[in-house]
Amino acid sequence: MHTPRAGRLLSLVCGALVAGTSAAALKPLNDAELSAVSGQALISLDALTYAGYQYTRINFGAEIDVLLNMDELRLGDFDRSGIPGLASNQSADILINNFALGRVRNNDSSAAAIEPFKIQDPYLEFAFKVNDQGIREVAGVRLGFGRSMGHLSGDILSLTGKMQGKIYGPASLGKDFYMEQNGISNLGCLVDINCIALSLAGDTEVYTTVELLQQGTGYTTLDGVPINRATHIGVPAGSSLQTDETGLIAALIPTLTKASNCEALGLITCFPLTNYKSIFVGDPTKTNIAQGGAEGIFFSIQNQNVPWQDLANAGKFVDTQRGAFANFAKTGSGADTIYPFMLNLFDALRGTAREPTCMGAQAAGC
Repeated sequence: MHTPRAGRLLSLVCGALVAGTSAAALKPLNDAELSAVSGQALISLDALTYAGYQYTRINFGAEIDVLLNMDELRLGDFDRSGIPGLASNQSADILINNFALGRVRNNDSSAAAIEPFKIQDPYLEFAFKVNDQGIREVAGVRLGFGRSMGHLSGDILSLTGKMQGKIYGPASLGKDFYMEQNGISNLGCLVDINCIALSLAGDTEVYTTVELLQQGTGYTTLDGVPINRATHIGVPAGSSLQTDETGLIAALIPTLTKASNCEALGLITCFPLTNYKSIFVGDPTKTNIAQGGAEGIFFSIQNQNVPWQDLANAGKFVDTQRGAFANFAKTGSGADTIYPFMLNLFDALRGTAREPTCMGAQAAGC
């Protein structure tokens, strides 16, 4: 498995950890001073055994702010021919051009200011397993964040893993988009069955979960396994828009909007990942990472199917296939569900522009 740029991502984040550590001069403490001090070391170790794997996790008890730009993030570059779940002909499991974390406000002016991507409690973890020859070997490695918050940007050409977000907004935005895409006038809407149905929904607030899926089908699994090398995200086949409002029309929305073959009521429900040049990871309505940070995000590489401990959901594990894996999964359930990213319906349908990540006129490719 050829992943030459995996080390670059790891080196950059680890470098930020080191750079963020104080370089103040050291001096010994006497016994009285020591007795008044309590706390946790910057670095701690955790060990776990599960399903035949042994894990060693290095925890960095730190909060770091980072502005990161990378021409290309390529992980899991190997031949997947014959391996179940292949959703596209992309060459790598994770392939993102102009990858960036953080953004620069007023980038092309004297008032330029960095708005960093915030990371809390990052960690590096290794999975070991004894092979058929009785030799203990590394089965996988992952870089994860306890919490993270900020803008993630890039041209996402291929993604393997979990990417679950929430889209929300008034149903009328769907009607406007449908009319725009199909060149339908207000008069024409009166004789178009899909347009009529969308009109009846009016300004009813709707929402749904979007996931990685296969273009054209909306499937999230193929050959009995989760898809890999996804190029699209959207409403999975069989899922539909939901609403918390009441009334006859509201009650019909889940049935009328059930997705099939990447369509629902004439609306496209599967969108290229490249549509979304920047997304905000976490809750943009919150001002600090403790309240608004997304939990459980990690990037991993493994030479076999490895179950990684889900640090955001106690007692659960995230199953990964051989190759590279990005985990942007929702946490909790029901009313307590927290999504790693949220998009209003307008942006979900039309895409999002890239936030500048460079100082100067260039938005990307610093």
